[in-house]
Amino acid sequence: MVNRKKPGKRAIIKAAGGKCCICATTENLTVDHIIPLSEGGTNNADNLRVMCEICQKKYHGTDKPNKAWK
Repeated sequence: MVNRKKPGKRAIIKAAGGKCCICATTENLTVDHIIPLSEGGTNNADNLRVMCEICQKKYHGTDKPNKAWK
């Protein structure tokens, strides 16, 4: 049987080497969608990247942390 469950936060972070794709910190990591779900993106691993909360906020221009994966 094939496991088609979406990848978990820990698995995505581990696959990314446990660091932010922008600043390489290992603190306060979150998983971010490259193409947002609202624009047709998916939860597939190839549409996810690891960012720290600071870089994620700067990238998206918001001071609200990404709570979708917490």
